[in-house]
Amino acid sequence: MDQYITLTDVDALDRDVPIPLYYQIKRFVLAQIKNGSWPVGHQIPTEQQFCEKFDISRPTVRQAISELISEGHLSKKNRKVTVSKPKMDGSFFSKLQSFNAEMQAKDLTPSTRVLTIEVRTNAEVSEKLALEKDAQCIYLERVRYADDDPIVWVETYIPHKSMPDLKSVDFRHASLYETIEKRYQIRIERVDRIVEAILAGSRESELLGVDKGDPICFVKTTAYDQYNEPVEFSVARYRGDRSQFAVSISR
Repeated sequence: MDQYITLTDVDALDRDVPIPLYYQIKRFVLAQIKNGSWPVGHQIPTEQQFCEKFDISRPTVRQAISELISEGHLSKKNRKVTVSKPKMDGSFFSKLQSFNAEMQAKDLTPSTRVLTIEVRTNAEVSEKLALEKDAQCIYLERVRYADDDPIVWVETYIPHKSMPDLKSVDFRHASLYETIEKRYQIRIERVDRIVEAILAGSRESELLGVDKGDPICFVKTTAYDQYNEPVEFSVARYRGDRSQFAVSISR
């Protein structure tokens, strides 16, 4: 159950320095989170408590809290503001790396739940993979976790004709790209991604542990092999409250 954390024995804001008061509030909140005084999931003090303790206006408090929410340090639901789990910086858009490797690099424990693996036909997928309209594909549906928290629900399609026995692989433990490379000598050299923001529906709510209407990062990926042939198409839905992605752009 959420519980309020009260403001006691804290220093007053310094009005003699050229640092905006809202920014000092931000630094104070971040300090409480970092030192463990305000743990994940606990409700922070109310706007009124901040105003009374620091002798500041509500707009000043709101600016600080709003920025902390947008930066992922806090979350707001049903008028309650609580400390969030930190977002994971992903190299998803700048580096080809498996989910497991990326999580392990962040000292997180990855795991996978396989929901479905079967043979299907899909006209959109066939077009993306340059296949005949009624060509069969292996459909792999998974939820990927970090430290037991669901992070992404991903649906993947692979041409059945070129990799027919992929269905026998235990993808709870195996990496898809590593398996493709070792079994078929097909190396993923590049990917195209299309990204948009959507709102979670019933299925996202069920699988990712979010509320309906929460923001989701929706990503379509087409992967190409060493011969520039499309070999994989996937649709992934990342939790907006746990993920952020870095992109490096140069001239």
